[in-house]
Amino acid sequence: MRPVPADRIARARESLPPDLYQQPAYVIVRPFWSLLGRIYRVYAGDGRLAFFVRRPFFQIRDRLILFADEDETVPVLEIRNRSLLSFNMCHDVLDAFSGVRLGSVRTRGLSWMWRDAWDILDPDDRVCGMMQEDTLSLVRRFLQFWPGRHHIEIGGEPVALLVQQFRIFRKTFALQLLPASQNVDPRFLIACSLVAVMADIRRERQD
Repeated sequence: MRPVPADRIARARESLPPDLYQQPAYVIVRPFWSLLGRIYRVYAGDGRLAFFVRRPFFQIRDRLILFADEDETVPVLEIRNRSLLSFNMCHDVLDAFSGVRLGSVRTRGLSWMWRDAWDILDPDDRVCGMMQEDTLSLVRRFLQFWPGRHHIEIGGEPVALLVQQFRIFRKTFALQLLPASQNVDPRFLIACSLVAVMADIRRERQD
């Protein structure tokens, strides 16, 4: 990926459809086969591409850029791990252009042994919600065809549901933004969901 001038990125971001990140539903897709890393695409409900993410196979520290295009010229968000090794891994979600932190997702220690769970932090690092797997991880270790399901809460209110859909040649997750999410940046909820999807796929690969 060649560097793109900042003014060109700004113009490209301004030209994005204003409703692209204001949809009530999205679909996260990862094909089983891809070269030079794992590929994730996020589509709006009407089929438009909302995000394109490439995760290299060999990368010491996670730092993912969520692009608006497959040419990787319009960065929108960045998901960055605060440290290489941590008992409670924290993923910061930042605006890729301004560097402003929208919030963070922090794992809950050994909770992955039963079900994946994360704390949702606001930009001031205060816990404001949680994201949790609703199906037991232990069960899915033995029944990998069993679809995963997660939900996200902010301020005690459910704001999003993430449900795996069975497909033969790809991993597909449907993300539904609930009415209570109207005061939450949808881009942040999509980024949180991507963290959950990647954790789900990583666990399957280790089993």
